[in-house]
Amino acid sequence: MNWTENRKLLIGIPLAVILLFAFGASGWFGNDEIGALQGVAVRRGDLRISELARGNLEAKDSARLVNELEGRANIIFLIEEGTRVEAGDVVCELDTSGHQDRLVDQAISVDRAEASFVDAKAQYEIQVIQNASDDAEAVLSLELAELDLEAYVAVEGEWEGELARAEEAIVLAEESIKQAEETLDWTEKLFKKGFVQKTELDRDKLSVTQKSISRDQAVRDRNLKKAYGDRAKRKELSAAVESRKRDLEVVRKQAAARLVDFESERAAAERELQRQKEKHVKLVDQVSKGILRAPEAGLVVYARTKSRYGGGEVPQEGGEVHERQTIITIPRAGGMTADVSLHETKLDKVRVGLACLIHVDALPGETFHGRVAAVAAVADSGSWMSNPNQRLYRTEVTLSAEVPEMRPGMSCSIEVLVEDLSDILFVPRQSVFLDAGKTTCFVSEGGTPVQREVEIGRDNNKFAHVRSGLEEGEIVLLSPPSSWEPAPPPEEAAPEIPAGLSTPAADTAVATPAANAQPLTRPAASGEGSPGGPGMGSFSAEQVKAMRERYEAMSPEERAAAMKRYGGGGSGGGGDRGRGRGNRSDGEE
Repeated sequence: MNWTENRKLLIGIPLAVILLFAFGASGWFGNDEIGALQGVAVRRGDLRISELARGNLEAKDSARLVNELEGRANIIFLIEEGTRVEAGDVVCELDTSGHQDRLVDQAISVDRAEASFVDAKAQYEIQVIQNASDDAEAVLSLELAELDLEAYVAVEGEWEGELARAEEAIVLAEESIKQAEETLDWTEKLFKKGFVQKTELDRDKLSVTQKSISRDQAVRDRNLKKAYGDRAKRKELSAAVESRKRDLEVVRKQAAARLVDFESERAAAERELQRQKEKHVKLVDQVSKGILRAPEAGLVVYARTKSRYGGGEVPQEGGEVHERQTIITIPRAGGMTADVSLHETKLDKVRVGLACLIHVDALPGETFHGRVAAVAAVADSGSWMSNPNQRLYRTEVTLSAEVPEMRPGMSCSIEVLVEDLSDILFVPRQSVFLDAGKTTCFVSEGGTPVQREVEIGRDNNKFAHVRSGLEEGEIVLLSPPSSWEPAPPPEEAAPEIPAGLSTPAADTAVATPAANAQPLTRPAASGEGSPGGPGMGSFSAEQVKAMRERYEAMSPEERAAAMKRYGGGGSGGGGDRGRGRGNRSDGEE
């Protein structure tokens, strides 16, 4: 990790805490003996195993005011936090100008959809009338064709009349021939006597011939009608009836098809009108949701949302909120809880039901009791965005007592009481190192550091339980000799690290062997950092991460003690720390 990356992680950590990490554990332990550069004695006594974490107070039960506007919206009015409100009071106003513009456009869309629906409905009704007219016309044509057929085949129908007319035509033709022959016979007599001209005689002869031809035609017509006329006419009239039936079926199917089209257009227009009306109603509702009113009387508290970098953000006028984001909460009676982000390395110790000690920053000097109520099963996704290598689990701690001075959003430190060990040996956590996958300590024997393998139990971030390998009163060094280089863990088996052991020294011993060639907490050389301060480039990623975790886990009292002990950070402090470095070197040699 380079200087720029380290600087990002070190932002927010006071210089006193950086020095606290760089120059030993005395600021943690508050004991001059432990802070002695010559080493620390192995102690016997009671040890409380606990885990420290930071969190924020939240009300157990509260009314929440949520942004119900779709998309994102800007806050144009926000009531001051801490204001006591009554039910119905306006506490927040969101910018709905965009929704109002869309509402005007939507009203126009509703009018257009309504006009389209009226037109489609009228076209449908016209088609219904047109279908009825076409159907009636086709039915009439069929009935007329059936009447023609019925009239033709009746006993005294058209066919019998045609036959009678054919016979009558023959009779009339024969009578006409007789008359013409009588006239011709009379004309011939007159011609012989010279009373008429020959032209008149020829005319009468022609008349007889014509009448004979007419009779012959009438006879042929009668015979043809008898032979073929009846069957042809019957087929013609029957075919006409069938044709009209088919025409009627076609008309009805076409009418049904056209009606379906118009019905579909009418239904689509009606649905579109309904959809546009619903969108209009929704936009009206959206505009109305731009005003947030208190659902009940109480104290206004801004809702904190975690940012992508892990910090808490509060709403403010001019700020942007997304849909379904809680803007304001109004706590109800019932006590408080602490929302804690627990590092994954602490999950094996913390479980539901463990007792906790809570220190609220706003109420210094007071200790409150509580219990772990819930531990998330999966890591908080927000922690991944702030640091891809970090996994935090949301944990809820319920406070036992209801304290009126507590307010949602107050910062607090939580100490989870994991276990109380009695009459055990323990050493500072900083004095334990990893070598070839095994935990070791450097014991001062006659002023000479001797490496010794030890068995380590649980730790509480300050002290580690020694199960075997050390005796009470032995002196262990807080940093290894400058010439020591840890061996990597064997390839055939992964190192078995005791639960809870994750000190910066141990982590660095495995991850960066070269870094351990010098004391882990030695000050920076000339040019590595600011005057009197450690060089940032001398810290590994694990050390920087550990510094931040330690700082966040410190109670207000511990932070104050660290600032008092290493406060200032100027050249004078640097001189003191320079002298400390000389003492450390003498002790290590």
